[in-house]
Amino acid sequence: MSDELVLTVAKNRLRGIQNEIPYSGLDTHVSIDAEGRGLIDIFCNGDPIGQEIIETRDSWKGPDRLNVYGRVIDKKMRLVVLAPQIDSLKVRMKMLELNNWWRFYYMVYSYDDEGRLARVLRPTPADSRMSYFN
Repeated sequence: MSDELVLTVAKNRLRGIQNEIPYSGLDTHVSIDAEGRGLIDIFCNGDPIGQEIIETRDSWKGPDRLNVYGRVIDKKMRLVVLAPQIDSLKVRMKMLELNNWWRFYYMVYSYDDEGRLARVLRPTPADSRMSYFN
């Protein structure tokens, strides 16, 4: 994945962050780590309040990823994970493991090759969705 795509995704998320957290003291910092992941750190009046992680096609599969996500949540910070569209539902399913430890203050977004974002909601079995209409 190119740094250009990571920066496009970050730019699109920064607009979303401004809408979701409309505080005047909001500040963000964007960086790319050694593995090509994008990181958006969010501060309010200088205090860290959230982190957004733009995962690559392979980085989300690392054995430590749930621990990394859990550490962000344990600090009482907002966590958003952005994953490639093709993997986004798998990432969302993997993150459900965090719920077993009452760590469920997170959101998942997918992004396509153009950097467009879409929220990935909690999956529900088709049968339970159909029962609402029967």
